[in-house]
Amino acid sequence: MNAPQIKTAIPKRRYQLGDFSITILGEVESDDGVDYRYIFAMVQDGKSDPDFYVLSIRQSADDYLLKVVAPNMEKELDVSGAWKDLDIFAEQGISLAQQVMGLKDEAAHRLM
Repeated sequence: MNAPQIKTAIPKRRYQLGDFSITILGEVESDDGVDYRYIFAMVQDGKSDPDFYVLSIRQSADDYLLKVVAPNMEKELDVSGAWKDLDIFAEQGISLAQQVMGLKDEAAHRLM
């Protein structure tokens, strides 16, 4: 899995979704040369490393790539200026997590 190589980041939001904890990181500095706007990282309770990511990656001043990274999946979904907005990105990340991880019956609860 091509997980982001995070050096430093600031947590912007936290959620609980079923047995998973979600942290959305901003102000990301990475070792992989990617300009991340936000990283949505989902960790199953009892584990230490995320196994599902949704990424907002700066493509230009106004365009951001929305990308999903999971153990057997890496997919670029969309390029839009919308992915620089934290609220829109968070909603889309939760929706993607519910679909991909089979959690459609679970509601996300904002913790931070």
